[in-house]
Amino acid sequence: MIFNRLIFPAIVAGLITVILLNHCYLLLAPLAFLSYRIISLKERVVIGLTLFSAVITLFICFNEQQLIAKQTVNLQHDVVGQTYLVMPDQIMINGPIVNARAVNCRTGRKVNLVYYGKNDRETERFAQIRSLSKWTVNGQIQPIEPATNFNQFDSQRYYWQFHIYNQVKCKQVQVLLVNRANLFQKCHLIRANLYNYFNQLPHPLNGYCQQLILGMKNSQNDELMQNVKKLGLLHLFCISGMHVVLLTNCLRKLLVYCRFNREDIEWLLICALPFYLIIGGGSISLIRATIMAEMGLVQKLTHLSPLDGWALSLIGGLIYDPWLLFTLGGQLSYLLSFSLHVIPPEITGYRQSFLLNLIGLPSIISFVYELHVLTFVCSFIIIPIFSWFIFPAVIISAFLFKLFPGGVFLINHCLNIFERVLGTLSQFPGMISFGKPINVMTWILFCLTLLIIDHYRIKMLLILGGAYLITFTLIHIPLYGEVTFVDIGQGDSAIIRYPFSNRVELIDTGGKLIFGKQKNRTKNNYAVRTSINYLKSCGVKRIETIYLSHHDTDHIGYLTAYLQNFQIEKIAVPSGMEKQQALLKLIPADCQRVPQIIPVKAGCHFANSKLFVLHPFDKGKGNNEDSMVLAGTFGKMKFLFTGDLDRSGEEKLIQYYSNLQYDVLKLGHHGSRTSSKPSFIKKVDPTVGIISAGRRNRYGHPNKETIETLKSNNVKVISTQTRGMIRYRYIGTNYSWQTKLRGDEFQWMLPRSNNN
Repeated sequence: MIFNRLIFPAIVAGLITVILLNHCYLLLAPLAFLSYRIISLKERVVIGLTLFSAVITLFICFNEQQLIAKQTVNLQHDVVGQTYLVMPDQIMINGPIVNARAVNCRTGRKVNLVYYGKNDRETERFAQIRSLSKWTVNGQIQPIEPATNFNQFDSQRYYWQFHIYNQVKCKQVQVLLVNRANLFQKCHLIRANLYNYFNQLPHPLNGYCQQLILGMKNSQNDELMQNVKKLGLLHLFCISGMHVVLLTNCLRKLLVYCRFNREDIEWLLICALPFYLIIGGGSISLIRATIMAEMGLVQKLTHLSPLDGWALSLIGGLIYDPWLLFTLGGQLSYLLSFSLHVIPPEITGYRQSFLLNLIGLPSIISFVYELHVLTFVCSFIIIPIFSWFIFPAVIISAFLFKLFPGGVFLINHCLNIFERVLGTLSQFPGMISFGKPINVMTWILFCLTLLIIDHYRIKMLLILGGAYLITFTLIHIPLYGEVTFVDIGQGDSAIIRYPFSNRVELIDTGGKLIFGKQKNRTKNNYAVRTSINYLKSCGVKRIETIYLSHHDTDHIGYLTAYLQNFQIEKIAVPSGMEKQQALLKLIPADCQRVPQIIPVKAGCHFANSKLFVLHPFDKGKGNNEDSMVLAGTFGKMKFLFTGDLDRSGEEKLIQYYSNLQYDVLKLGHHGSRTSSKPSFIKKVDPTVGIISAGRRNRYGHPNKETIETLKSNNVKVISTQTRGMIRYRYIGTNYSWQTKLRGDEFQWMLPRSNNN
């Protein structure tokens, strides 16, 4: 008998996938233990199925790695007159940027097309495409860029889920509409047409229909989704098992009303679900839910238990997409559905809701880093309301709008009230900046939660609470200190964290200079996805001091984002810059706390800080020559941060300070030859030189002359261009350097040096 035994090959498949694709070799220990447990069962069928599952998983993982290596282009090259097939529901508009998942008509390989519209009219033309189309493109094909900062969202891995390994940056696009489509393509056409139909519905009903039925986002619902995310209810708005069950129940009742017999209804639903998998967007949770629903419909024929159905859905999901367990949606979908099968039937109501929230908590804090204290209460109250009223009302309204517009507007009014309630709840204090646990602690928390499901006792809850408290403490009061140079593009930003303390300081925020046609484009706040995201993953809620070296945008441009996301105590600026509009205009009305702006000169020092101000000597205007220069000792290494100080300023430092030797030098002006004078490098005598510069920047930074100067002085150069985020960590006199990238990931796009 294999009743409730398919879970073993399913878990083995999941462990092998994570080990091979994420190089998480710590999981070899639980894999070995599970293998021993399976062998000890002495059930040949189970052992055989497990071996078969393991072999299939190994094949799929190795095949995926080969596809990545084979299909990813090594060098950027031109694409001229290449034709790609695009389905209308795969076109996404974000401001002036047009993204489309497409298939090369010649090779059959998938790519992501990126095109910057010249104006709103041209962008709208792409948004109005309603049918299958062929795009003839001139542009450049290149690999999809990986995450370059620790804990940053990885676009490369995201697109790997869809077997997309390259993107084409289009310079010219010609669109030809195609009238003929196969069955698969017609499903995508139906999805696109439904999206446009739902757009005609009143707001916010239109967004609910698009999100809950089609799995497509509506920018008008951004505020709602932010509130839902704060309250930890994001899974309600992702098509998953609950939605599929509710949808099939609605269809079943409709077919019964139309006098179909039960056997015909089951077969119709079995045939319809794969088509809905396409129409619903094919998300990870929908794949799992569809397989589970199919298994439930044919369960009488297969004699499988619900738990075996879950196991088959996991194996099937891994075959379809081996990356599914690396996403929050994938983890929550399988964890929550698994919990529903294993939670004892006597645990119901608020206790069941509490356990369901607990089982997903390790994944949530590992991806989102924050948790609201109202999450558990909101889940218990709102999920039933959502299941029994919101979702059925949305389904009914979507398809009866033309027949009963009055009733639909009443439902829409109820949705407005629902949104206002969520908005009010999300504004309540109680957001906990937990941070990202290390992988070992995440697994410990997960295993302890599983034990609670099996042994629901106060003692076990206290043990789990203690584990969370230890994890929280280790994140917020780390045993180590660190100096981290963020890959912020063509800009500067460094984070300083102190050991055995929650004190955090920041040197510059980074910022994006906008030129020419880019001025009409939507501002993309890169700091939110990089440095701010990293700080939140460290559990940071408060920054003691932000040091702004001077007033250039690439050093202070993202200040607004920091003020909106953190409590900033004070901002230190070079004397003379404190009243400049370039600075004051960056302080928003909705900042968490209005910081104190303090002008500083050489000799200034803040209490409990290890940073000392070495420059400027006099009041200035915040220009490059007035850059704030900071020095500090962290662990065994002495650091010098020079902002954009020019060569004349470096000469003044040499003359003023007799002892100017430092182990680590953050080079001035991104490695430009206007800084890093040979005599200055010789005087400082660093062992490590840090360069923060953007890839393919228009200035050619770092300059070849600067690199030669560093080499001639035996300085090891580490650049954010090639290494991404650079992190120095220390405990006492012990220290280590870490970089996000190996150094060869961006060889295809590094800038050519010039004479700047």
